[in-house]
Amino acid sequence: MKPLQDYSFVKGVNHFFERDEAALRRHLGYGRRLGVNSVRTWLSYKDYAREGEGYVDALRRYIRVCHSEGVSVMPILFNGNDIDPAILEELFLPEGEAFVQAVVEGVKDEPGLIMWDVMNEPPCNRLILDAPSQEVKDGWYAKIWAFVRHFCAYVKSLDPVNAITVGNWLAVDMESTADLVDVLSYHDYSTTLKGVTDMAELALSVGRKYGKPVINNETCCIARANPYDTVIQALDERDIPWYVFCLMIDGYWNDVHGIFYEDGTVRDPAIAAAMVGCFRNRDLHALVPEKPNREQQAAASLKKAAELLADGNQDGFAYRHLNTEALLEVCEEMANLLEAAQLVPMQVPPTARIAAWRRQENPSELEIKDFAYRLARQLKECCHIL
Repeated sequence: MKPLQDYSFVKGVNHFFERDEAALRRHLGYGRRLGVNSVRTWLSYKDYAREGEGYVDALRRYIRVCHSEGVSVMPILFNGNDIDPAILEELFLPEGEAFVQAVVEGVKDEPGLIMWDVMNEPPCNRLILDAPSQEVKDGWYAKIWAFVRHFCAYVKSLDPVNAITVGNWLAVDMESTADLVDVLSYHDYSTTLKGVTDMAELALSVGRKYGKPVINNETCCIARANPYDTVIQALDERDIPWYVFCLMIDGYWNDVHGIFYEDGTVRDPAIAAAMVGCFRNRDLHALVPEKPNREQQAAASLKKAAELLADGNQDGFAYRHLNTEALLEVCEEMANLLEAAQLVPMQVPPTARIAAWRRQENPSELEIKDFAYRLARQLKECCHIL
């Protein structure tokens, strides 16, 4: 796609270079529910060296499948994170240029291509982070940016039509290639709203300085105190397009990144809501706390739970078995009240535990009984029932 001045229509995700067409279509379909219309994906010069033209053919199919699903593609040519220092030397240039030439010339005319990302996070690697001295660090910086600038110019020489960018680790890095790219990109994993907004404003100031559009093409991480809904809201308010990391809960980062499970369910509905423009109310003066016992449903559920639990207690020399099926029904009532009123942690929802017991042929009566007691105590306390 030729360079634009406004990319605010983009609602993107990072997604791996998936070669199983059926799986790719299924995953893109999940994203379309939330309005996802672009993906950013990593390429590999090492894979190209092994596969040759077959690798380019696979990328072409990937872009065409995405395009047929209404999703554009931003391929990333090089990755700074796990960079091999050998590629920064002149000896690598022929191999690097052969890879770039094959890929760029192979797919540059595809209508599903939104832009090229020449390198992901150039200085975010052990060469820089573990440099023993500032002199060594400066040396690696110089080599890395010389490499990136070379390939920015090289990609443009092969494809003067489509836009190019560099997926910068931080907004402060954008000026290193601002004169060469069409779109200024930055990543942000700030840990507070102020950090997110400050980074966004810095990025926009660089965009104004160079007269170029700004996008955030990688953001959102649970483990970095960088919540999806907070980040997306801040970017939407500033018309900064985004590519969240990432579409699927899969692979090495699955415990801190990702929106969809393989079956199409989501990690956190707040993420999905944010992606379609619905955000949590955080104004203490406007909040209306839920009252799950307004119609005495909580009290009624607690009464039923008490009666069922009493049935399983010893009565003289007799012992009546717990009616686990009926108790699970009451547990579901109590869990629904707590979950719907946002009164319980949702990392492992109580209703998920109930569903798991129902799938078991002989669930543990003791486990269900203990769970019911805990749930009842929590509901009683939350509803202020004496």
